[in-house]
Amino acid sequence: MIWRFIAVISITILLVQSCVPVTKSTDEKIVISYSDSEVQHILDLQDKQDIPGLLTYFKSENPSYRYLAVNAFGSIKSAETADSLLRMLQDPVLQVRATAAWAIGQCGNSKLVDRLILSFRGKDSFNVNNIFNANILESVGRLGALSDLKKIATVKTYRSTDTLLLLGQARAIYRMALRDIVCDEGTSRMVDLLTNNQISDEVQLIAAHYLSRAKNINLEPYTIRMSDIYSRERIKDIKLPLALALGNSKDSTVLPLIKKALRDETDFSIKINLIRSLNNFPYLSIKDAILSELKNTNTFVAAEAAQVILKKGITEDVPLYASYDTITIPWEVRAPMNGAVLAHSALYFTKFKSAFSERILRNIKEATSPYTKAAYIAALSKDPYNYQLVGLQYKNASEQIVKTAALDGMGDIIKNPFFFKAFGNNYGKVKAEILGYLVSAINSGDVGQIATAANLLQDPKLGWKEWIKDLDFMNTALTKLQLPQDIEIYNALNACIAYFEGKKYTPKIPDYNTPIDWSLLSTMTDSSSVAVKTTQGIIRIQLLRKIAPGTVANFLNLVNKKYYTGKVFHRIVPNFVVQTGCSRGDGYGSEPFSIRSELPQIYYDKGGYVGMASAGNHTESTQWFITETATPHLDGNYTIFGKLTEGMDVVEKLTQEDKINDIIFVK
Repeated sequence: MIWRFIAVISITILLVQSCVPVTKSTDEKIVISYSDSEVQHILDLQDKQDIPGLLTYFKSENPSYRYLAVNAFGSIKSAETADSLLRMLQDPVLQVRATAAWAIGQCGNSKLVDRLILSFRGKDSFNVNNIFNANILESVGRLGALSDLKKIATVKTYRSTDTLLLLGQARAIYRMALRDIVCDEGTSRMVDLLTNNQISDEVQLIAAHYLSRAKNINLEPYTIRMSDIYSRERIKDIKLPLALALGNSKDSTVLPLIKKALRDETDFSIKINLIRSLNNFPYLSIKDAILSELKNTNTFVAAEAAQVILKKGITEDVPLYASYDTITIPWEVRAPMNGAVLAHSALYFTKFKSAFSERILRNIKEATSPYTKAAYIAALSKDPYNYQLVGLQYKNASEQIVKTAALDGMGDIIKNPFFFKAFGNNYGKVKAEILGYLVSAINSGDVGQIATAANLLQDPKLGWKEWIKDLDFMNTALTKLQLPQDIEIYNALNACIAYFEGKKYTPKIPDYNTPIDWSLLSTMTDSSSVAVKTTQGIIRIQLLRKIAPGTVANFLNLVNKKYYTGKVFHRIVPNFVVQTGCSRGDGYGSEPFSIRSELPQIYYDKGGYVGMASAGNHTESTQWFITETATPHLDGNYTIFGKLTEGMDVVEKLTQEDKINDIIFVK
């Protein structure tokens, strides 16, 4: 406790006065050549997670080898190894020690916070240590406590030209917020950074994302300033999170600005975030704006408005919602409006809901796409009385996407706040029937069904512990899963078993099984790219082999095998990502291999980055995504292996019915 107290006091001295003597730095350049067998060896050690082998390179006379070895720990992310990085904070080469500071944050060992703080370097006249100090700040944000946040947030001595230090400070506050550690001082500092137009765009981007994503922060004192910031902001990547932040204030005085901005805005992606922000206000105060956007010719905008109706609608407007059940309305809008009819009809309007449910069943029958069927099943599940109809969809469906949608629907039914009221004394009988479907899903052997059911069974709010005492069926299903292919489902089912046993489960990381194909990488240059031919047009992606060599080699291998031909874009989230590469089309498909996460210090600070989908560190295989805008909450957790050079307009048009026709490698 005494040491902790000293460290907390020290942070003020170190970050504000910055008077610690500077260790002499050398400006030796880090040069990485992939034709160097030693470089390949270090990266192979990273791929194998050979900690002892990597540590031997900490003593190398070659700073490039030291850098690579230190950098490897940022991808491995082992709390037990973080302590080994501490001595590299004294490395004479700035890039090496800066990378060590960043990698410690990646490792997740909160016991090292005080040592990080004490390593903060005094600012010399040339500011040579700013990148190191910025990384120290960010890592404290990843590992530190509330007291550390308050100290960092109250530092206001950095000049507007101290971009790296301001970036480190902003990232520290943001990283804390992602761990649900917030304080008024942090919020105030982020608003100040946005208000100062002399601050760099990259700092303001992080501040805007903090205001849009941080939970349990009070934005009411800043609504006037935030409104002014939003009105004058011209950079789309900053304006998008600001649109969400306006709604997060929940201040009715800002509502006229949001509604006016929604009317005037021509960029569909900004309109979507403005619509999302309206979720924070009473329905009657936003009804006119939402109903207007339901008629928007952009399906993504109209669908977002429909989601607001589904969440916030009222009984009196149910006839209006029902009027959207016409063939001229896109299914992305029609399905949630169907759901809104059932969700907001009075519980005792059984005849009306039964008749409308028949209309939804007709929509399911007429649907030609499994994604459309899944959307209508979700709508059907908004009435708890439909549990048997949803169960029949599960039994009769031939497509696994539809079966998992039906299981999700049964989860929605049992989570419905009126579930107990709907069935009264028959509550237990209905719950037992739903449990029967979940047990059948576990026994099915289908990975999507198993994962969906396992996640529902371990939801503590559903209270299944008193219903299931014999776990043999789960353990039997577990033995039939194949690793590494089914790692996501394996971990989900093990977590479910641990929940029922009252234990804590640590997710398994697949064993090393896919070496880096250096011969394939030798056919590339730094400008090598691929042309992704989709049903909406061509997307061109530059491959970042220096950032993620193992991932790029794996991707190219799959491209050469034509693996991605015919794969659908199964996940579409406007203003976030489009995702593809699933063998099943529902996100649960994989292949009998896995690759390691590659997480050097690169940031999702703009749209157009190409990353690997995963179910946790080192579980990647075939699925990948493209970001549509800056997504800093992904930083340090998802491998970046490419960036768009052409085709963002194509990305923004993709729907769940679009496919990859072919991918062509361009050397």
